[in-house]
Amino acid sequence: GKEMDDSGLPASQLRQRYHKGGSVPDSDLSASQLRARHGIQSNPKDFSTSSKANENSDAIMLAAGAFAVVIFLYFVVSYFSSM
Repeated sequence: GKEMDDSGLPASQLRQRYHKGGSVPDSDLSASQLRARHGIQSNPKDFSTSSKANENSDAIMLAAGAFAVVIFLYFVVSYFSSM
């Protein structure tokens, strides 16, 4: 039947069934098969933690660090120039 085990099929048959324009409709595929058919990457494991927010906070930390260095150098220079 339609639900037959396809693990024994040759790769060429599997491609005819499951790749884009294959004989199996999208509605019968699993999520991972759909992603493979349409070339969509699945979510990475660190999907929630590697968002753009982290890149922004890195930039903020860099800016804050640079600002702190500038302030520090300003105090060092003004201290030595007042001696």
